[in-house]
Amino acid sequence: MKYVLLLFGLLLSAQEKASFYFDFDQDRFNPKQNELFLTWLNKDENREILIINGYCDWYGTFDYNDTLAYKRINTVQNELQTKENATIFFSDKIIIKGYGERVQTRKERRFNRRVDVFYNVLPNKRIATPVVYDSEVYTGQVINKVPEKLNQFEEARVPDADELIEPVELHQTPYDTAKVGDKLVMNNLYFYDRSGIFVPESLPVMEELLAFMIAHPKVKIEIQGHICCQLGEDPEDIALIRAIAVHNYLVANDINDERLMYKSFGSTQPLHKIPEKNEKERNENRRVEILILEN
Repeated sequence: MKYVLLLFGLLLSAQEKASFYFDFDQDRFNPKQNELFLTWLNKDENREILIINGYCDWYGTFDYNDTLAYKRINTVQNELQTKENATIFFSDKIIIKGYGERVQTRKERRFNRRVDVFYNVLPNKRIATPVVYDSEVYTGQVINKVPEKLNQFEEARVPDADELIEPVELHQTPYDTAKVGDKLVMNNLYFYDRSGIFVPESLPVMEELLAFMIAHPKVKIEIQGHICCQLGEDPEDIALIRAIAVHNYLVANDINDERLMYKSFGSTQPLHKIPEKNEKERNENRRVEILILEN
């Protein structure tokens, strides 16, 4: 009995992201960015494309930048399609969204002129299936060519699906167990000082909240904004701006506005005493919390 090795792609639980940047007012890569993109595209790995998001800087009108964002998405998508069903596979539930300038995730304009691609890497796992041949046993040997006497093969046993899939521990977020009245801090959702602009590392936090809202269409929330550094009034309404930034991100991703409320608490509910001792405390005070209103 010899063994034929079958290849099965197993989906990684970790989602990865690649970002590709454009020059001002351009929807094609410059030579350097094109080289970087092709290096990523031609990597020897299978990838399932889940989300493609396009962004612009704030220069220009909303309509113009919305169109430009989708042109940038088309540039990336067309290149991805050159590898479709080879090393690139598009998810059946792929999300493609152009944000124009409506969602600014980076402080410097040049970093907002980009397309983000979220994907899963699909590694190959070898699984052995026994095939009877010549009544001889070759444990673990790979057949690289078809034997001359094909009629000496017997039918291979096809393993059940449960035999081919390794158990994967489900990723659970605090949102999944939240009850009405629970208040959840959006950990690692940080903003640049005196602004409603997310720091780059915060985008996965927003995506986690978005995934929860999509998976639980009856949930209603209140988005609560807070600031750091100063007691008393918030003359620039920074806390409100931050709550609205989260609200706008969800609405831009097709979450019904009727499910969302937002409110500013200014600096009246700090996690750390003001003035804070260090940047870590300041980051944690300038935060957004989610109150579950209905579930």
